[in-house]
Amino acid sequence: MTNSHDIILHGKIDNGNRKMRFRVIGPQEINCLLLFLRPYIPSILGTTMTVKTTVKEHELPMDFVSGSGYYYCFDIYGLKKETEMKEHYTLLAYGCTRFFVAKMKNGKDVDIPIRLNEVKSLQFPLKNTKEAIFPIQVDHRPVSRYTFYNKTEFPFDKIWIIFFKQSRDKFHVFIHDGQKLDFTLPFDLPVATVCGVKIIVGCILFNSKTIRLSTIEINTKTTNFKTYFTKAEYETLYNKTIEFIKTRKSHFRSIEYFYRNKSEQYFASVTVDHSGIMKPYKKDHNGDPCSVINGRLDGLFFSTAVDFQTSQPFKYSPFGPLRLHVIASFLFIPNLNLYFADFYCHYKVHYVTVILTRKDSFADNFCKERLKELDIHYNPFVFLKTSKTSNNIMVLHGCGLRIEVLYTKP
Repeated sequence: MTNSHDIILHGKIDNGNRKMRFRVIGPQEINCLLLFLRPYIPSILGTTMTVKTTVKEHELPMDFVSGSGYYYCFDIYGLKKETEMKEHYTLLAYGCTRFFVAKMKNGKDVDIPIRLNEVKSLQFPLKNTKEAIFPIQVDHRPVSRYTFYNKTEFPFDKIWIIFFKQSRDKFHVFIHDGQKLDFTLPFDLPVATVCGVKIIVGCILFNSKTIRLSTIEINTKTTNFKTYFTKAEYETLYNKTIEFIKTRKSHFRSIEYFYRNKSEQYFASVTVDHSGIMKPYKKDHNGDPCSVINGRLDGLFFSTAVDFQTSQPFKYSPFGPLRLHVIASFLFIPNLNLYFADFYCHYKVHYVTVILTRKDSFADNFCKERLKELDIHYNPFVFLKTSKTSNNIMVLHGCGLRIEVLYTKP
């Protein structure tokens, strides 16, 4: 079969040197094997091996105990080396066995056959052993490149085995050495895709051109994330927003105030603890789940929504009973930049999110790389209308349409 490897475990169990070897038989598209070998005891995580299939026989790095009820777990991943970087592989095949040494007679040769079959739908490894809390942060860089990192730095190099699942049947494996996790995928990811990453951290015991042996020190939980919109998708979303607006009765009106509803405790804390200054904080994950600002950009939300019939702000808000009015012309000034950030529906009400940033600030540079920039003096949502006598803030209002402003300064 062109889509499988045959692995044969061969050993002799006796009262002396209880060792086993394995032989590799199969085609050449699989050129590396990643092996997890461990006693089936949750507190013992065992060892990993990375071996080249050009060497057909290897010794397993473990003394096997017989007659004590032990049995062992042996998982084998067939990898194909990719060309983008030194330690990048795609996963082609998987096989496993559980063997019970206590049933093997002393002095007898033992052969245990394993077949590596083509991967159809693979789960992450070591799910049945202890998974440690080792937070994996995911960072995004335009166009759509992603980095995995953790601030922990070890005093010595560790081996990092990174399993990355892009879709149901596409697994990548990356193996590299270093004192900390700071790894960027060597390719862009498709938009709006749920991905997962799991990392095995180990201590290197032996390393040569054909075999690498390590213990397992950390087996992380799986981190799932959804890929963000790129600028191209924001352009498409912007166009959809314009088409939606055309179907609704809407018009521009001048507003005097932006307003913000929060709890009594929030405003008390601002007054007492922060000298009356409202400080920006991380944008939550409301809105489109693929919005690049979710959880990454600090700001303060202000509403412009009014009742379509009365042109007055709604009496009640789900965000709190106290309302603060801020003069619109105090926040919305000519020397700020404006960006289109989101368009989404929530309980039949459609929201447009725009962002105000100070030019050349962190927030401004973040938005400039990722979002659609708007002309603060002319755009379909909220703009500054200047005249010889005054500046008016014009906001689009319509049935079932609300414009929200995320202000990124204190």
